[in-house]
Amino acid sequence: MDRAKILAMIDLAHGRGLEIGALNRPVITRDMGAVEYIDRAPTEELRRWYAINDEVDVDQIVDVDHVWGSQTLFECVGRQRVYDYLVASHVIEHVPDLFGWLGEIASVLADGGIASFVVPDKRFTFDVLRRTSGDSELVDAYVRGLRRPEARQIFDHFYGFRDLGSEAVRGGASPADLPPTHDARELMELCRRTQENGEYIDTHCWVFTPSTFVDALDLGSRLGVLPFEIASVIPTPAGSHEFFVALRRLPDGAPEAQRAAFVASRETLWPREAGDPEIEALAARAHAAEAAAAALRRSASWRVTAPLRALATGLRGLRRRA
Repeated sequence: MDRAKILAMIDLAHGRGLEIGALNRPVITRDMGAVEYIDRAPTEELRRWYAINDEVDVDQIVDVDHVWGSQTLFECVGRQRVYDYLVASHVIEHVPDLFGWLGEIASVLADGGIASFVVPDKRFTFDVLRRTSGDSELVDAYVRGLRRPEARQIFDHFYGFRDLGSEAVRGGASPADLPPTHDARELMELCRRTQENGEYIDTHCWVFTPSTFVDALDLGSRLGVLPFEIASVIPTPAGSHEFFVALRRLPDGAPEAQRAAFVASRETLWPREAGDPEIEALAARAHAAEAAAAALRRSASWRVTAPLRALATGLRGLRRRA
């Protein structure tokens, strides 16, 4: 975790902020600044959930201040728009409704407040074979107001999963040569079950590269649902698997003014040519070897294996019912 990149736009000494999904590895500790922690469940429930994970010290999971579930974020923080910053590392890809989630973050940030995100680059993760998320998917999730991963997102995540730390990949095989990690029929049954009982399955609902993420933000700006401008974009460094984006909360007002501010920030920080597919392909090839080595190290990470544990639990339940 490159804390300096995440916090580059944030004034910890004078600001009040939020961190989402800190678990036992907060980006900002309470001794660093006035931070409050948000998660999808209370602290004790999270400790029970991660008790099976040897890589998460459940005793070190932070005390959750606000539970963000069925309530809006504005409601769960006490209807306050007083926060100067929000940070979330490897969280944004898990949210079922990206535009709705970002809009709720905007609802608690003061004017000029910074939302800072660490986002996995699909080209260097187990999502490597999945197609990047499209405009219609983003709009569909927003219109329906998804609050938990749906069948399409769950199936796509697990059926598209490829283990970059596998012996085959370490031996030089391409991820494209690997078979699906999970059985299609079992996954379909898992999707049916979640449809019936509302079970939450942790999933990478969205897959992005830096340029497609900026494109998604551009769409949200065009639709008038994201009152942000881009404050910073740091593309995926060589040998890494993640990029960094900071958004600045714009004042409420005319949609035209917000759109103009976003466009100006994009043209300054991420001009169209920066996202040219050929340029990205060259960059990808330049550090593919380093990324493969990093992938092996990450294969044991709790952030990577947590969805698989959730799936394994679900599949065990299916087998017991068989």
